[in-house]
Amino acid sequence: MWSDLKKISNQITLLRFLFLFLMWLGVFQEKPNYYLAFGLILCGITDFLDGFLARKLNQITEIGSRLDSWADNFLLISGIIWTVMLMPEIFTDNKLVFLITLGAYITFLLIGFIKFGRFANLHLYLSKLSTVILYLFLVHAFFIGIYSKTLFYFTISISFISAIEGIIIFLTSSEVNENIGTLIFNYIDDNNSLKIWLKKHFHNL
Repeated sequence: MWSDLKKISNQITLLRFLFLFLMWLGVFQEKPNYYLAFGLILCGITDFLDGFLARKLNQITEIGSRLDSWADNFLLISGIIWTVMLMPEIFTDNKLVFLITLGAYITFLLIGFIKFGRFANLHLYLSKLSTVILYLFLVHAFFIGIYSKTLFYFTISISFISAIEGIIIFLTSSEVNENIGTLIFNYIDDNNSLKIWLKKHFHNL
């Protein structure tokens, strides 16, 4: 494990945890909201680089995959808490859809934990897309000081669909396939050109 942690791709992932810690420190020190926006940009860069370098340098490891998923989950949870703390109108204006999506995400995590004995990691294309959109939404909101309702509903919709997809995969699977990509792959032949292209270009991001 220690040798895997020395790989540059995994060190970049660990850097994302450091950024998250510094962002939380900034929140407690009541730094301006754009402090978080800059931190999110740095997290987004590391989120892209760790997967890109792992694929290009053949440094794909199990610990790296798990660290990446944990970092994404911590960012999502932190983003929700920061939103409630610093821009509560995002929550109060959209309480129902916020709670429904959060409930779907928590259900996804709990089903994976109950069925497989751990918080199983699924690298779904939709979850990667929802992470990118979440970055954009939070960066925009914290920079401008006013949130975009259009971007909010886009973010919440993709996140909800991603959570539902994960729930279905867990309920219909006997083991965790972390690199499944999408539920649709269960019903597509391995020689399908679209499946091959998606796996080649996006599987390890």
